[in-house]
Amino acid sequence: MLIGRYKAALGKSTGRQSLYDHSLSCVDVALRVARLAGEEAGPRLDQLIFATFVHDVGKLDPAFQAMLEAAASGRPLPEKRVKHEASTFDYDHPRLVEECKEAIREELRGACGYNLELKHITERAMDHVWAFAVTHHGLFYVSYERDKSGTLRPLIRRQWTSFYPREERRITLVDLLFEYHPLGGLVIIADLIASYCHEGGKDYAEFFSKVRSLGQLMEQLIDQAEEIESSLRCYDPRDYSLRETLKLLAGGIQ
Repeated sequence: MLIGRYKAALGKSTGRQSLYDHSLSCVDVALRVARLAGEEAGPRLDQLIFATFVHDVGKLDPAFQAMLEAAASGRPLPEKRVKHEASTFDYDHPRLVEECKEAIREELRGACGYNLELKHITERAMDHVWAFAVTHHGLFYVSYERDKSGTLRPLIRRQWTSFYPREERRITLVDLLFEYHPLGGLVIIADLIASYCHEGGKDYAEFFSKVRSLGQLMEQLIDQAEEIESSLRCYDPRDYSLRETLKLLAGGIQ
């Protein structure tokens, strides 16, 4: 069900790229980056690749699809505008992903030749998967808060310095950077390179032909940050402070 919806939905307005094709491109980029970092097969890589494939599930939000359809057809954007990361937990997306883990595993094997072991996608790992989806543009984090019935629920928050009385824990981008160092920024990097190259009609293999380490890749991205951010503004006017974000991701990487 998830795979079919990914194939039917837009991932990028440019060229009407499907969400499925964008997600697979991100996985391919993520695997290349992981190889540069010397990451071996195992639980961490399985969790990172699974997170990469589902990081844009919020784009299934009908309001976001309407935005992409308008942009693809050259029409003005609708009045209702959403940030897809903030829709990660909407429209039953978590249940859809949970029920389709096996289908995702099979798709990754067939399309990418990647053999993911579902035993590594534990409940704790899924907390991180959702955090990768929510944080992949650097704007939001996941806050776990008790509702009035006493149920602990994940909510998407933006102000890192704010205190919420019902909050019991949170997962931020910084938490992911520490937990998965040096690949805590993998989802962001994969999405960034895949998006930039698609928008510019470039082959992302060029990024990897010029570098021999993760550190060199990060240096190249930081050097090209202004150009990359300019290309992204063509379809997303948000200011990502990309150079500063990339410097944060590059912290401690040689």
